[in-house]
Amino acid sequence: MRVRLLNPAAILAALIGMTAGVAIAIADEAPTAMLVIDGSGSMWARLAPDNRAKIDIVRDKVTSLLASPSPARVGLVSFGHRRRGDCSDVELIAAPDATRDGVLGPLAKLNPKGPGPLTAGLKAAIDAVGASRPAQIVVVGDNADNCQQDSCALASDFAKSSPGVPIQVIGIGIPASERPRMSCIAEATGGTYYDIVDSDGLNAALDEAVNLALRTGEPSAPSSAAKESSAPPPPAGATLRASAALAKGHALLNVPLAWSIRKSGQSEALFENIGPDISAKLAAGDYDIEARLGATTARQEITVADGDSQSIIVPLDAAHLVVRATPVKGGTPSPTAMVTVVTAGAPIAIGHGGTLDLYLQPADYTITLADDTARTTTTLTLAAGDDKPVEIDLGTGRLEVTTMAAQGGAVEDVLFTVYEDDPESPDGRREVARSRAERPSFTLPAGTYYISARSGAADVRQQVAIGAGEDVKQTLNLAFAPLTAKTVIAGKSANAEHGVVYRVDRLDGDHARVARAIGPDLALSLPPGRYRVSATLAAYRLSAAEDVVLEAGKPSAVTLNIAGAEVSFTAPQGESGIAADSYWEVIDAQGMPIWRTTGPTAKTLLSPGHYTVRLESRGKHRESPFEVRAGESRQIEMSPG
Repeated sequence: MRVRLLNPAAILAALIGMTAGVAIAIADEAPTAMLVIDGSGSMWARLAPDNRAKIDIVRDKVTSLLASPSPARVGLVSFGHRRRGDCSDVELIAAPDATRDGVLGPLAKLNPKGPGPLTAGLKAAIDAVGASRPAQIVVVGDNADNCQQDSCALASDFAKSSPGVPIQVIGIGIPASERPRMSCIAEATGGTYYDIVDSDGLNAALDEAVNLALRTGEPSAPSSAAKESSAPPPPAGATLRASAALAKGHALLNVPLAWSIRKSGQSEALFENIGPDISAKLAAGDYDIEARLGATTARQEITVADGDSQSIIVPLDAAHLVVRATPVKGGTPSPTAMVTVVTAGAPIAIGHGGTLDLYLQPADYTITLADDTARTTTTLTLAAGDDKPVEIDLGTGRLEVTTMAAQGGAVEDVLFTVYEDDPESPDGRREVARSRAERPSFTLPAGTYYISARSGAADVRQQVAIGAGEDVKQTLNLAFAPLTAKTVIAGKSANAEHGVVYRVDRLDGDHARVARAIGPDLALSLPPGRYRVSATLAAYRLSAAEDVVLEAGKPSAVTLNIAGAEVSFTAPQGESGIAADSYWEVIDAQGMPIWRTTGPTAKTLLSPGHYTVRLESRGKHRESPFEVRAGESRQIEMSPG
């Protein structure tokens, strides 16, 4: 296997030399070239210095190369180009006997989007080659197989069963840790592995690899003149690879960092990359290397000379913090927990789903975890190089509440409230959560709670115990009984003008008031039990009450009879002038005023009994005793005397 770090000028010179001075051995059969193009979503990433997407560079270069006349049979395989998250997304787009348009048309429409099942794509190309000879396969990709398949084993088996078919592998920006999984494919089959870091190198690698695949077999040994003319120029510049570690002497980081390389003293970046490391070909000189990870930035100065091949490690002098908030020790992170990290009084990160993964500067930090009603805080100090997992046991359980009506099915418009014991509260309990969701779910610290489900005036309560890590499901049976009430006043049904005030009190247990309403009628649903229903005419000091026993699902109706009498008062003839000139007052049998008004006429409701009416009009005072009976309607005209 050859590993190439390509110099584009040298490649071009070599290809010209091969074309001009090398005799090519032509086989009886046209050569077969299978192209395997990575269609995973990362192929949209851009390469310096052109700042173009990898797939666009590959597409344009391959189109240019295949446009030239050649007897070679060319096929195309891609993977990850049709579906996201599908490791079976592999397609033989064009078999080797396809026309060039059959290859170039689909290549122009290739739209990377999914994962990278490289091994399965390579297997499809091997199957397409079959027994065709001579043949080569060219693989172009920016990562090793990420679908748990062994590309090295496939290449090794292929080389044993079908020797003589080299696989050329062009790896674009492959992390150091992944390169062996790519280079082994070329090594096993006698091909070349191209380690590409920029667009110039990618174009040069495609030129060499695809042109070799299109030729008929290996070139014969070049003449000494050809060797001389195609010899690469002396090395110029240097090769640099930079990786990062949390701190000096620590293991290399295998996470994406934002890299940039600048000429010392300049602000414009010469090279940029997102990945665990960065590789670049540099002219001799002084450079600044910058690595950014989260809120951490590290810089290192370096001097390179012609012919150097340097590999450096940039220490971030940072710490790695991973927070997991779990309901119980060793459990999975709570999906509803929120993690907040604060330093020097300022929040620097918020994570949802019970996890937070951060790279931080050494400092003191406060971590706050909130999960519905549960909340806890802890502090810690991070030093450079710390790789600290923090698992916080919230000691919580989840409560899911549903309701069931007496006739079955759910109940609409229910207010759910969760209480806990609190000796300092007036009623000994404190509200900790509430919800109007149809099927609410509460995260609560382990303990004993009281659930209330209120619908209208009906309120059902139940005690429940929740343990850490438990999922408790509770159904509250809202076996309500419909209750209606109406009021009759002086033999007539009440209307809105009467201002009837209804009140319903529980006669069992705590004797609490459960409902209050204003209007001529009352309609509500209540849990089974004994109740007192009362109706009051506040303006007239009249009321009536009745006790009722409610049974689940059984409607009850109450008629409240206010035993009153309707009395009308009229001033004497000739004294019906200005309304304010006539002042009326009714006195009860105990001599207490119970009603007053002004006007030439007046009307009121009175309970049965003896009364005296007084009238003051135009300086004259009159009074008249009278008696009323329940349901009576009386007209009282004051005498003129």
